[in-house]
Amino acid sequence: MTAIKPSEHTIDELENGIETIDDPDELRSMLDAEADNKDRKGAKALIEHRLSEVEDSEEESKTTKTDSGMDESDLADRKADLIEIRNRVQEVAADLIGRDLDGISAIRREEDNWTAVVNLVERHSVPDTQDIIGRYEVHLDSDGEITGYHRLSRYRRSYTDYEGWC
Repeated sequence: MTAIKPSEHTIDELENGIETIDDPDELRSMLDAEADNKDRKGAKALIEHRLSEVEDSEEESKTTKTDSGMDESDLADRKADLIEIRNRVQEVAADLIGRDLDGISAIRREEDNWTAVVNLVERHSVPDTQDIIGRYEVHLDSDGEITGYHRLSRYRRSYTDYEGWC
């Protein structure tokens, strides 16, 4: 595609045509062509804005997101942090265990791995103070991938003197 020479068009014409240009190099050459023209600050701003959109779009397409919202490139380069682990556990705990997630009561790092304690409703009751809640440990590796889980205990929601709380 031949570069539009911005100074040969009105800003409105430029605005209508610039949305179709996805090549950052072409946009940069257009910006260079406008650089000497002091009366066309609006055209320069328009080109800079489109260039920014195109570059941002290219960056987003380079990174692929996992189900938990973490970039795959980030996972390869670093270990997951506490918030990522919490989000990952919230996403998968109910499906993994097959119960409704009631909450996360603890997350702790153990060397290179993570352990989360989650509460799940094992049996709904009326009134809900009689729900049976299961406490489970969910184990994750340093990248936030689930490696296993097991139930720690069960109790009625109304029990307030339970000694095994985290």
